[in-house]
Amino acid sequence: MGSARRGGRRKKRSRVSFLFDVDAGRGRLVEMTLIYSGLRGLAAYRRAARDSPGSADARLDYASALIGAGRADEADAEIDEALRIDPGSADAHILRGAVFAAARKNAEAAQSFEAAAAAKPGSFAAHMGRAMSCAKLGRHADAIESYREAARCSPPRSVAHIGLGNALAAAGCTAEALAEYDEALRIDPGSVMAHAKRGYALLNMGKYKRALAALSRAARLEPGVAVVHVGRGRALLGMERYDRALAAFTKAARLDPDSAEAHRGRAEALHLLGRPKRALAAADRAVAAAPRMARAHLVRSAILYGMGRLDEAVAACEEAARLDPDDADIAGALGDLRRGRRPRDTYRAAAGAGGRRRKE
Repeated sequence: MGSARRGGRRKKRSRVSFLFDVDAGRGRLVEMTLIYSGLRGLAAYRRAARDSPGSADARLDYASALIGAGRADEADAEIDEALRIDPGSADAHILRGAVFAAARKNAEAAQSFEAAAAAKPGSFAAHMGRAMSCAKLGRHADAIESYREAARCSPPRSVAHIGLGNALAAAGCTAEALAEYDEALRIDPGSVMAHAKRGYALLNMGKYKRALAALSRAARLEPGVAVVHVGRGRALLGMERYDRALAAFTKAARLDPDSAEAHRGRAEALHLLGRPKRALAAADRAVAAAPRMARAHLVRSAILYGMGRLDEAVAACEEAARLDPDDADIAGALGDLRRGRRPRDTYRAAAGAGGRRRKE
């Protein structure tokens, strides 16, 4: 008991928090993840739990420490005990949801976070956890609902608006998503994630100049994120600034040599600059990095057609259509090729920046 208290009072701390940041080392944006607060050593928490058998908080502190030590099964037993002591404990449901989320049991995680939100309607962690789990399950309406609840929690947090923006974008509500990214930037003007997500939303709306400005801002704040430079390249392609687009994609490929999007972008830019051999090499790298990326095969088809290698162009386009039979650009290009006609608007079909191409 004494090891868990100072001055006779327990200091209340969050056991679960959220990370929504940039992994510059791998050159990509990181999804929002649950992390656990390591407060003290494992032995101290075990003693506190044993010394206070009727304390749900002591059990949950010990469970959190066990999770941090990679002992999730033992943690689960402690959470069970905490819920036996206090069946309405929102913290217990949040911690259990976090365990499920870490194990990628998203349906179970969503249920646990929902129970936490019912027990404590103003809990940011409960609403965020449910939103994240529902988003991973493709339950966009539920994710949007929970992100909205998280955004209403005090104090305002930019991550809630970024998450809401992502959920709205996944549901096809791009303009609403953009408004949420703007709100995230109002709360935290230095958020690399918010600038980048805002740039991609603008890119998908065909607003290339504004997209480039947002993505360039993200790149200045954090130069080492490959996907930001991929976005800059896409905006520059839409503005028909092919040399600058190539430079952006090349930087992204240097930051993340395994990025299929970076290599695909390089292939498109090189193709449009009239450098077919280098374009085909870049397209081959994109396909090798992501064999199931339909648009990479489509780009490769466009390049092969331009080189006069018609049978190979048809085969590449057929593979693109097999991978994504619902893509109208791919279907149109394949129909043209099979009729012996030049594929319509080869650049637009190859680029695929949100399916639209409009200069501002």
